[in-house]
Amino acid sequence: MKRSLVLTVALLMFATAAVACGADSESGKVIRVPTDAPTINEAVDDAQPGDVVLIEAGTYRESVKVDVDGISIRGVDRNTVVLDGGHELPNGVVVTADDVAVENLTVHSFTQNGVLFNGIDAATGGAALDPTVVYGAGDAVLRGYRVSYVTAYNNGLYGIYAFASRGGVIEHSYVSGHPDSGIYVGQCKPCDVVIRDVVAERNAIGYYGTNASGGVYVIESVFRSNRLGVAPNSQRAEQLAPQEGTVVAGNLVMSNNDTGAPEVPDGIIGVGIAVGGGTKNVVVRNRVEDNEFAGIALLALNEFLPLDNEVSENVVTGNGIDLMFAPEGGSTDDGNCFASNTFEVSLPADIESVMPCGAPAQRVATPALTNERGPKGPDYRTIAPPPPQPTMPDSWFDRVPGAGAVPMIDLAAIVVPVE
Repeated sequence: MKRSLVLTVALLMFATAAVACGADSESGKVIRVPTDAPTINEAVDDAQPGDVVLIEAGTYRESVKVDVDGISIRGVDRNTVVLDGGHELPNGVVVTADDVAVENLTVHSFTQNGVLFNGIDAATGGAALDPTVVYGAGDAVLRGYRVSYVTAYNNGLYGIYAFASRGGVIEHSYVSGHPDSGIYVGQCKPCDVVIRDVVAERNAIGYYGTNASGGVYVIESVFRSNRLGVAPNSQRAEQLAPQEGTVVAGNLVMSNNDTGAPEVPDGIIGVGIAVGGGTKNVVVRNRVEDNEFAGIALLALNEFLPLDNEVSENVVTGNGIDLMFAPEGGSTDDGNCFASNTFEVSLPADIESVMPCGAPAQRVATPALTNERGPKGPDYRTIAPPPPQPTMPDSWFDRVPGAGAVPMIDLAAIVVPVE
């Protein structure tokens, strides 16, 4: 049975009682770096729930570790507050606490990640993993996170990374020059995360969501000039497979063929939106253009086949194959469907008649296709830095500290973007 496209879902709300932080107050405080504490880490050590660590303009060469619930790590200006790893330090900001926001700063040149929310360390306290526990579900999860107005570039793995974490917002941010993915959400069920108004370019992958299931919204963003644009996927390398329940809507996904972006091992090139062995995903009202191999593709990944995915109302033109269903070993009667898309070339041909939504599909065996990795890419450390990005509005400085609430998404209100 096909799902309705109107998937307006009330995501879980994660908010803590906290204080407005435009200035010091009775129930919380602003700890200024370097005025009140010489380093960001020392300011975090002094913080209590409801506080803001406010970072003045400057370059900070430290890996920040956040283990205090309900605080905000906030720069005074996105472009002049810079965490620089010097290609030596591992991570820019690592959060293992609940309800934390990272805002209005730039993080680059770390050997691993720019901003990391690590639910496994939150659950274990850094101790050895319990083989009987499924991390990323139940209580073994970090709860509540937000990244707003952050620029992350030229880090060794991911720009913004949420793992085994639930109840998040990643918004108004820019990621480039990553040899894995610009934004990564993995191993959570449900995830309850909204990724909106982000720009991902010149990464191996723009957005990657391995085993990220339930309440995942990738919406109203730009994914361009990566090797691969957007990819919900299932893998055994993490718990909670298979992936299910991501909504990819209202995005501009263009020219994801860039051999000048770093490559990921075993990665593909030239696909706008690829569902790799994922289930029950909805890809709706995106504009997908100029991707050399495929615009929107439902593919197998390892032993996982795409099941019960819906692709509808997208504008998909100028790609090698606009709409593709080609999982080796799969067939067109696996609950996947295509409807009301604007396209020119499909595989199988006349895909909306063969695999309609709301009616039984014709049974057609699918071919085995190969997609080359493309030429070797440049060292991520050599990718040109991005230009200055919009800084956080002054009104946001009065926001309550912490992650706040995950917004409700009205899918019906999201439209196909213009170029």
